[in-house]
Amino acid sequence: MLRAYLHSFKGLSKDIWLLSLALFINRAGNMVLPFLSVYLHNEIGLSLADVGWIMSLYGLGALSGSYFGGELTDRFHFYPILLFALTMSSLGYFSLQYATGFYSFGIIIFFTVFFADLFRPASMTALGSYSRPEDYTRSVTLLRLAINLGYSIGPAIGGWIAYHIGYIPLFWIDGLTCLSAALAIRLFLHAKKVPKKEKKTKATRLAESPYRNRSYLIFIAMVSLMALVFLQLFTTLPLYLKEHFKMNEDQIGLLLALNAFLIVLTEMPIVHQFDAKNSKIRMVQLGTLLIGLSYFVFLLTPNWIGVAVINMILLSFGEIFAMPFSNTYCMNQTTPENRGKYMALYSMAFSFALIISPVLGMQVSARFGFSVLWMLLSGITLGTLIGLSYIYRNQERK
Repeated sequence: MLRAYLHSFKGLSKDIWLLSLALFINRAGNMVLPFLSVYLHNEIGLSLADVGWIMSLYGLGALSGSYFGGELTDRFHFYPILLFALTMSSLGYFSLQYATGFYSFGIIIFFTVFFADLFRPASMTALGSYSRPEDYTRSVTLLRLAINLGYSIGPAIGGWIAYHIGYIPLFWIDGLTCLSAALAIRLFLHAKKVPKKEKKTKATRLAESPYRNRSYLIFIAMVSLMALVFLQLFTTLPLYLKEHFKMNEDQIGLLLALNAFLIVLTEMPIVHQFDAKNSKIRMVQLGTLLIGLSYFVFLLTPNWIGVAVINMILLSFGEIFAMPFSNTYCMNQTTPENRGKYMALYSMAFSFALIISPVLGMQVSARFGFSVLWMLLSGITLGTLIGLSYIYRNQERK
């Protein structure tokens, strides 16, 4: 088993490993987001509805950052965008600790996440440049492994710090790790030269636009719906665990770390096993189904605390299938000239979900209760599976 696990990493480029190292450093300090809803509600004293709006501003910042990140990446190359995004977002995280009200926190979180999400299209474009096409899914998986390995450390330590010391150190740690990741990229990862672009007509540029690819746009819509369900992990789920099961921040952090631990342990071998043999759409469907089931189980045994562990296991394996294979499906639609725009649209799918997800989750749970929310998420999952089936059937006809 160990040999098989190690074999799944063979053949990946040195630059992919270095980019993954930088992301590990960054995500090991990602301690703000997992506890943001709890911090806003319990420490600052915002209502659940206001917390939902703040989290939507978070999503709006991510959406804007992803869009402009794609445009800037295609225009200026991914390397300077990576450094700029990490440096500016670090300043934003340092500033958040001084925001004490709805408006001040909302404004600062918007700009912090705007700069942070310039990073996403640039990093995915970097992956396409540093990896061979046949290794792309495994390269995505290695990057996700680094992110989740860091994330398994971040919430666990962050939960302990928040519970025993307070929330303010979390903002300093997040900012410092952003700066450290930027320094690691500058010192160890060199910009890869790209071929000189040929001058193209307006008609050619329009034809290459992701906004004229109907099948791709439908897929992005389905990714948004899947992400809307998945991202309850960072918004309503921590509050549900705290209010329904009376778990403290330390315990919630450890449970969230289980998600990252399972991904680190199993994602690369699973992707290595399924990548070449199966349709990317079918793998995304399987992941979407598991994500939907992870919330549906709360309806079956709502008073048993063990169901929280089952939720996290299903959610983790859903993520393992849905995320890397959806990323690869998108990358397969691109050329080097339009990769930034295509991958920006993919990032925007998650950013759009970040806008809708907290408002939907907080408003529904506040007005109708968590059980109604879990039923609604199950219905959205069913609709997403139907949409993905439509895309798969169209592919088979071709």
